[in-house]
Amino acid sequence: MLSLLFLLATAAPDSLPVRVAVDSARHTVLLTAGPFTIAGADPHAAHHGGGHGHGHADELPVLDFAWPLDGWLRGVALELTDAAGRPLPRRLVHHINVVNFGRRQLFYPAVERTLALGQETEDITLPKTVGVPVSRGMPMGLILAWHNPDTMAVTGVTVRLRLTWTPTNQVPRPVSVLPAYLDVVDPVASPVDFDLPAGPQRFAADHAMPIPARIIGVSGHVHDYGLDITLDALRGTNPSRVLRVATRRDAGGRVLGVERQLPGVRGRGIKLEAGTTYRVTGRYDNPTGRTIAKGAMVHLVMLVAPERMDDWPAVDPGDARYARDVAWLRGRGK
Repeated sequence: MLSLLFLLATAAPDSLPVRVAVDSARHTVLLTAGPFTIAGADPHAAHHGGGHGHGHADELPVLDFAWPLDGWLRGVALELTDAAGRPLPRRLVHHINVVNFGRRQLFYPAVERTLALGQETEDITLPKTVGVPVSRGMPMGLILAWHNPDTMAVTGVTVRLRLTWTPTNQVPRPVSVLPAYLDVVDPVASPVDFDLPAGPQRFAADHAMPIPARIIGVSGHVHDYGLDITLDALRGTNPSRVLRVATRRDAGGRVLGVERQLPGVRGRGIKLEAGTTYRVTGRYDNPTGRTIAKGAMVHLVMLVAPERMDDWPAVDPGDARYARDVAWLRGRGK
């Protein structure tokens, strides 16, 4: 059977901020954006943060696109190429996000951050038994932010995200999971990075679970010198450990990756109880002897299966905090 490959746009593809192509045989959606020029670093400026690549980011305005089909999203692979089609290193990426303006977050009245990739993020593929439900026409956006540590600009950069999806006719149907995020600072219409003092540090915040659900997958994001992220249930007088994801670091403390766990693939997952308060904690050990400006972030990312999908909070356009988050996303990079 020949692959069905088509562009979902009426304008000329090269005129679109994001080109969307569906390969129905391989069950992939290809998002293509660019070409872009990534400016070089200012050789006279002090290294922002003194770390290893999580400093200043050059972010572009949101690039809008519509999700092309019904099904479940279950994987993403990133490719960066130059004007000649040669691969470029991921160290040029500060972050790449796919956001869904058609669905809100669980813990915050904010736009769903469907996918988040950093320079240390590996490609993601979930088992066919689970997936994030997506519908044709969902209003989405691609957010790109660069970090070029070299003084020379990089031109002709093209970004390709190859998203794997599961069709609606799969039998048995996948378990529907949705991304749920926990931060140690309020992320609504606000950056989530903050200053990192010298030495061992611990940052935490408490969150009440609004609905019953199970954790199917979990990972996170921290900056350099981050050690781990934990989640504890606050019942009675002593917190009980729910999970821990560790970082993988080089000898200098640079974070190379964050552990991924899939407790719901071969089992029932980790139960989260409605009404229970959970504490997310991130640990760092900054050996530089000084505070690193905007040098820390604690971001726990969970894929959760709600007991009832209808319990997931709906988008309320009249919610002032949600409206601020939309406006903040729209205003970034301008």
